[in-house]
Parts: sequence; structure tokens; C-alpha cells
Amino acid sequence: MKVILFGVGKYLEGIERVLRNDVEVLFYVDNNEVKQKELRNGKRIYSLKELSNTTFDYIIISAYNYKLIEKQLLDNSIGKEKIIPFFKENLPFEDYSEVFQTIRGLQYSLECQLRYHVERIDQRYKLLYDNMLYELADMSKRGNVVLPKVCTVEETCEKLIKDKVSLSRYGDGEFQIILGAAKDVYQDDDEKLGQRLKEILVSNLDGHIVALADDYGCMEGRCEANKNGTRKYMTKEKRMQHYQYIDMEKQYYNNYISRPYVSYPHDEREKAAKRFYDLQKIWQGQRLLFVEGDCTRMGVGNDLFSNAESIERIIAPNKNAFTVYDEILSSVLELADKEQLILIALGPTATVLAYDLAKEGYWAIDIGHLDLEYEWYLKGEGFSYISNKYNNEVPGDTVVEDIHDESYETSIIKTVTLKS
Repeated sequence: MKVILFGVGKYLEGIERVLRNDVEVLFYVDNNEVKQKELRNGKRIYSLKELSNTTFDYIIISAYNYKLIEKQLLDNSIGKEKIIPFFKENLPFEDYSEVFQTIRGLQYSLECQLRYHVERIDQRYKLLYDNMLYELADMSKRGNVVLPKVCTVEETCEKLIKDKVSLSRYGDGEFQIILGAAKDVYQDDDEKLGQRLKEILVSNLDGHIVALADDYGCMEGRCEANKNGTRKYMTKEKRMQHYQYIDMEKQYYNNYISRPYVSYPHDEREKAAKRFYDLQKIWQGQRLLFVEGDCTRMGVGNDLFSNAESIERIIAPNKNAFTVYDEILSSVLELADKEQLILIALGPTATVLAYDLAKEGYWAIDIGHLDLEYEWYLKGEGFSYISNKYNNEVPGDTVVEDIHDESYETSIIKTVTLKS
């Protein structure tokens, strides 16, 4: 019996202990690119795409939250009968007696599930307690608590349509770079980038606005999963780190303009549709220039930008784009004209680029994950795998399928690559 273990995490060792003695672990698989460079028990940790020619009996998912990984495997043509989600509720261990020591496997699964739920309850109460003061202060508009001035998503959208201002957005990724602790998903720490982000955060340039993620108060209207994730991130220490760089007297706009769907209750589809409809007014009849990462492919396969007059693209690196920032900026200045609307999806580099283009008199919007949000909205599944578009938030989405789309390919007017 030959198996592959998917997920090199805290439960893996326990699962290995309940395998039958005659079961051979061929190797391990993990979506984390850093782990893929490591060995475990003398065996390689691979990415899923390296599995194509491997013969095995089962692939065991060792992650507790297994559903996205299971879908990733199914999307990669691995049969459901070969997939064992170890922590699936009521998994019939007796059906896998050739793989697991049945009683020990069931016992370990139940122990982990119980521990997981107890830890989540404890953590949820702690996060709620830590953040409640700020949430109540925002709702009641009283108390001795200072909050950044962040307007609504609707007001932000109206400002972009009415005044045609450029927009730079700040989320946790931008603040982590400012703090010298980059998430290492799309941009490594860069001292110059961090300094630029600090400067733009408190800037007051005519024709340009700055947007913050509205995570500092009651988070009205957002779904519980989003609120709980924000509470987990926005500890008192993290809040104070943000506050030292924010101008508490400045009027900021709302970063969630690029999150019309996944941060809100997913069953409120009419409200999500209205948010997308309002956003589409920004580029109604406009000639668009996309500055986007390789494989981002905004608008490909959907109608999000179908009301624009035309689309051109400058392609830049998905990761560490700021390394070639000067070339990206000079390419836009050379190829764009000031009658175009420039939409940028390039991580923290987009924050800086939108500002610098605004200084030169261009209309540029840091649009973030908006196209992926629209894809998720169309699927109706929240965060999910989009096979032909790069993402850094869903397991496997950094592995992107090739496409052959003539309109996409002909829209590319320049490609900027990292220097070797």
C-alpha cells in the first residue's frame, strides 16, 4: 500500500503514527513553497503539480481544514476514491483498514477534532474580548477611543466616479512591509518600498486619495468569518503599530472597495451585484490600461470590464515587482496617454505606482483583487480556486494553467520581467 501525505503541519506526525506498518509513504506534498525545499524523514516535499506521473493508492489530507485541498485535488483530476481527508467528520476508518490502524486512527481523529473546537472557542472569546471595546466605540460614537477616519465603500466609489481621482490602497500586506515583516507571498521586505509606503500613507496630493482597510471599528455589514479574521489580526499591539503611521486627522477612503463580495455575507447576492454594478460605472466607456502581474489576467473569461471601450495591458512580475519598479513606471509613462484610465493589480507596488502616476497627471486606481472577487462572486463559493488566474490567498492558486486567448494576448503591449 503506497500513500502520499498532503499537508506538512502539526497533525502530520500523529497521522503517521496510526498508519499500518506495511504502508509505504512515498513522499509529502504541501502548497507552501518554502516547505517544498525541505526534506522530511529523508523524503522530498513536493508541490501538487509534480504528482502527474506518480502511481499511488491513496493521498491522505493531513490538514484539519481539508475542503479547499480536496477541491484542489479534484480539480487536478485526482479521483475522489483516492482521496482520504483524515479529519472528515464521520470518516469510515473501517473502510480504510488496509491504510490505518482502525481504532487508533479513529481515536486520534476524534481527539484532534475535540481539541480544535475547544481551542477555537477559547480563541474566539479572547479575540471578541480584545476587540469589543473598539467595536462598541465605533457603533455608539462615544468612549475615549481614537479611530482613523475612514469613509464608506459607497462614498469611495462615488469619489472615484465623480472626481476621477487616483487611488492607493493599504491593507495588512502594505503595513507589514512598512513594519519590515513582509508576508513573503507577493513581495519580500524592501526598505525603499517601506519608506515610500510610509510617505504616501500621510500624503495630500491633489487628484489622489488613500484608502485604508476599515478594520479598526465595528466592521458593519461584513460577514462573521471576515470579522473574526480581522479580530485575530488586529491585536492591541498591531493596532498601535498601524496608528503610529496613520494620520488620525486625515480623511481616508475605504480599501474594501476592492472586496465587494468575499468580505460580506455570501448569501446577500443582490447587495454584492449592486456593489459590482456601481464599480463598473468607474470605467464605463473608458479606454483602459491594465498594469497587472503575470497570470493575473483581469477580465479574461468574465464580463467585469465589458463596458469599457478598450483594454491594453502592461505585464509585470507577480512577485517582487518593486524590484523592477523604475522600468514599470517608465513603461507606463512611455505607453499610456492621459485619456486612459489605468487599473493596477500588482500588490504593494500598485500603491506606489498609483501615487506616482497621479503626480504626473494620470488617472490611476490600485484595484487589487477585484477581478478575483468577481470570479468568486460568479461561482458563489467565497474563496475558491480559479485555475487560470494567479492568486495568493487560496491553496494551489499560485499554480496557474496556461491559456490561449487571442484577445488577451493581443492586448499586451509590454512585458516587464525580473532581471536574472
